[in-house]
Amino acid sequence: MPRNDWRYLRQVCFLSILLSFPAAAEKVLYLEIVINGKNTTQVLAVTQKENDWEVSAAELAALGIQLDFPHAERLLLSQFPGASVIYDETMQRLLLTVPGSALPMQNISTLARSAPVEPAHRDSGAFLNYDILVLDDTVTTQSSLWHELYWFENNFYMVNRAIARDGIEEAAGDKYLRFESYYQYDSQSGLWGLTLGDVINATPNWGSSIRMGGIRIARDYELDPNLITYPLPEFFGESALPGSIDLLINDQLRWRDQVNPGPFTINTMPYLSGAGIAEVVTTNVQGQQSRQKINFYIASEILSPGLLDYDMTLGVRRNEFGLASDNYADRPVFSSSLRYGLNSFFTPQLLLQGGEDLRLGGAGFSALAGNYGVFEFSHTESRYLEEKGRQQSIAYSYSQQRVGMSARYLTRAGMYRDLGNLDRGVLRDTQWQVAATYYQKTLGSFNLGYFRVHDEDLGRREFATLSWNRYFNSGITLFANINRQLYGDKGNVVSLAVSIPLGTRGQASVGGQRDIDDTWRTQLQAMSNAPYEGGLGWSLGADDAPERNLYANLDWRAKYYEASASLVRNNELKQVSGGLTGALAMMDKSIYPSRYLVDAFAVVDAGQPDIPVLIGNQLAGTTNAKGKLLVPDVYSHLENRIAIDPAGLPANAAIGSIEQMVVPKRKGGVHVSFPVRFLPSVLIDAFDIQQQPLPVGAVLTADVSEQEFIVGWGGEVYIEQLTEPMRLYWEEGDCVLNVNPPLEKTESLPRLGKIICQPVTGVDE
Repeated sequence: MPRNDWRYLRQVCFLSILLSFPAAAEKVLYLEIVINGKNTTQVLAVTQKENDWEVSAAELAALGIQLDFPHAERLLLSQFPGASVIYDETMQRLLLTVPGSALPMQNISTLARSAPVEPAHRDSGAFLNYDILVLDDTVTTQSSLWHELYWFENNFYMVNRAIARDGIEEAAGDKYLRFESYYQYDSQSGLWGLTLGDVINATPNWGSSIRMGGIRIARDYELDPNLITYPLPEFFGESALPGSIDLLINDQLRWRDQVNPGPFTINTMPYLSGAGIAEVVTTNVQGQQSRQKINFYIASEILSPGLLDYDMTLGVRRNEFGLASDNYADRPVFSSSLRYGLNSFFTPQLLLQGGEDLRLGGAGFSALAGNYGVFEFSHTESRYLEEKGRQQSIAYSYSQQRVGMSARYLTRAGMYRDLGNLDRGVLRDTQWQVAATYYQKTLGSFNLGYFRVHDEDLGRREFATLSWNRYFNSGITLFANINRQLYGDKGNVVSLAVSIPLGTRGQASVGGQRDIDDTWRTQLQAMSNAPYEGGLGWSLGADDAPERNLYANLDWRAKYYEASASLVRNNELKQVSGGLTGALAMMDKSIYPSRYLVDAFAVVDAGQPDIPVLIGNQLAGTTNAKGKLLVPDVYSHLENRIAIDPAGLPANAAIGSIEQMVVPKRKGGVHVSFPVRFLPSVLIDAFDIQQQPLPVGAVLTADVSEQEFIVGWGGEVYIEQLTEPMRLYWEEGDCVLNVNPPLEKTESLPRLGKIICQPVTGVDE
């Protein structure tokens, strides 16, 4: 056979033998999946196909991987764009690395906002704030009683504010003058309120608010103090491996947390307004860092997307507020305003008013100009007694850590009117307001302002002001100001002052002022605030004006009231006054004296007198003879930690909890009860038949319950829950003690005295 034919035959045989072997079998392995360095702790069935790996697409998606490319139910990882795979045979793991865009977005919030432990509520009751003032000027003596009476239930409260006066002249008004009375209902779930009675309508800042007698329905975001109504910046980043994130705001570390592989967004509250620079520093497990700087701007004028702010008020205008109690117009008027958060940079506004021959409509908006401030515009048309008028305003504001500026221009033309100006003359004027600020720690703070009004009747009025102040670490503050009048008798008013701290609660200052007529006046002042927990405060002052003014004041802050006395004297007047402020709260058919109640309060019942009560970590006082204490200055619609100090309770007192989280509604009180149970417990002195105390550590066993009691020093034994006669055996001494409950019940821990452990043989079985 030729050599070439032999070679061909050998190759054919070799291929036949090779093809006779079966193909390499597919392997199914159960492997732990690690994605971009993070162990998922999940084990999946993975099919090994030669040099490729096949997994279930559904199981891969369940791990958070986004498969945004065409794929079958079973996916070969080699078909995953940008992915790489390493098989860790020793640990039986599959190390999968995918692009960051395929990993889920992590929404990380630093606000840590959580729902209160319980819904806000208020119990039934009432309280009266009072402010008594007596004034004597050697000619007349006047006295007044300002009072605010609140009556509240869980869903509403009612208030009446008025002043009673004596010794005033008839021209000064009525002796009893009512300021306002209204009924208020708050819907915490809907964040809106209903007011009946004396109301004040709300408008955009280019509108006009007035007092009315009527009804008002309005959004009230104060019912949820944790709600942030303006857009917050979001910071984006991506981490290829597990690691940590540092968020720096204006070069100060504000937040730190861990992050998983993949993209992330951080929603944060930077605790500033205006422009700022955020830096997101991502550090992976290998120590590698990536930095990203982001400019942002926070504007409270912009509503968060989807938020709606509204006010609808219907009633009659109130006239001579503060002079007459019940002077209302005869014809009804209405006012309605609206703001809506269209998106994170644009908030449109609407205003409608009418009544008493007035029709008014206006529209405006607030817009965020990127990182360069807020721009506002409005246009309003009015028709009053068939005469037309219009108003336009435009404003701009910008603030930053060191620099701030604002400008506002407003013009009125024609016979413009709104509800707040129906009784005034024709509003035809132009107003300019400009302000600028600059702050540098070494140089201090500079403020520049300019104001101009051109009125057709009064002419032009124009002012400019420049001020500077510098605060030093020692507490000393320097201040200088120049006011320039730019119309009529032009001139400058110059003020200089220096303030020096006096301890932790007071300060002293000396200042001088040169008036527009070039006369100088020097003033000295000193003061010290009364401590919150109670004590003395004072203030005094004097100047070298022609009148030679002098004043002095003393304040005394007590547990249930604040008292003051003052003297004002100059060349023409000597006036002495005294005042007393406080409150009386009515709950539980009892009256509780208190300091002036501003928001909400709590009545704590500890069941025992002289028990210390704390709000937060601050001592609020001790309970009275009935075991109760009124705690003022409780924050409404927020969690308040109220606790008692159990050290003052008897030894046999048992209490379930020593602190509670309380969420009261505003303008009302809540009960906070710490129920105390008194265990029928006793102390005995256990002695043996030789009149010697049983040894320390001896174990006594009850015959029925088989409880064990340990003997202490001097034979003392503490026994809980002694409700019926008990026999205690001492096994080592082969004796028994007969213990009977005390005949008289007492809340203190009774000591039954010496009890002899009788030999068992001598005990009557």
